[in-house]
Amino acid sequence: MKLLDKKVVLKTYPFNVEELNLSIKDRVLPHPYYRLDCPDWVNVLPITQDNKAILIRQPRAGNLMNVLETPGGVVNQGERDMTMATVRELEEETGFTSRRILPLASLNPNPAIMNNTCHFFLAMNCEPANPRTFFPDADESIELEVYGVEELEHLVRSGQINHSLSALCIMLAAKYIKIS
Repeated sequence: MKLLDKKVVLKTYPFNVEELNLSIKDRVLPHPYYRLDCPDWVNVLPITQDNKAILIRQPRAGNLMNVLETPGGVVNQGERDMTMATVRELEEETGFTSRRILPLASLNPNPAIMNNTCHFFLAMNCEPANPRTFFPDADESIELEVYGVEELEHLVRSGQINHSLSALCIMLAAKYIKIS
């Protein structure tokens, strides 16, 4: 696939919509394609020393519901180290920190329409940040929920966690923790 031309048709936060004109094997495609130009994201499963998973519940505009999920968010412009972005998001959204962050995978959330990468992590031995330096963004309304790690698979399979990136983060972490 070759990009022939691109233009931004909508500038918004946290993404832009781009119109792409493409060719495949020297054949120009008959209509434009549209892509979400997004910054990278991080997603983390925080686990305390006593094997409790720290999850968050927050309202989401896509389904207009409060969603149970793992902490995460947009990698800020200029942040180059995904582990440090994860540490920041962990403290911002939960008030916890960790000195043991394990990278799990870096995947494209939806290559059909998006150009970004989501970086997944497991944070072990999480404890409250003291002093706390990062806090939720002004437009976030986050509630903490704590579960035993053995409850996580049921939360995913029962649909109580229906955020696909959070479910994937949990399943990627499964080989490091006992989730069922």
